[in-house]
Amino acid sequence: MQFFVYFTVNENTPMKPPTPEGMAKMGRFMKEAMESGMVVATGQMPRAVTEVTLKEDEISVSDGPFIEGKEFIPGFTVIRVNSKQEAIDWTSKLRECMGEGTLKMAQLSGTSFD
Repeated sequence: MQFFVYFTVNENTPMKPPTPEGMAKMGRFMKEAMESGMVVATGQMPRAVTEVTLKEDEISVSDGPFIEGKEFIPGFTVIRVNSKQEAIDWTSKLRECMGEGTLKMAQLSGTSFD
């Protein structure tokens, strides 16, 4: 099973960066998780996106920024685990590296092509 692990940032409340010690710990933690194959993907989501729309048999492409709302997702990780509890344990360890705050996780459904 795969989980999408992410955090949100409110544009009115700046994000407190991890401490140097937390960054070092996170680097080691993520390296181990990537080497084990647990991490499927990780990255950042920009506010600017491209929309591809089909309307009346015509494709149109528009560059934005289209991500709206007070919160956006600046960073995410997709992990592969055997249970929800394993995902909670992994996400808890990552949050400890990052410092105070909230990480959210959602189980992804669908087919994995690996």
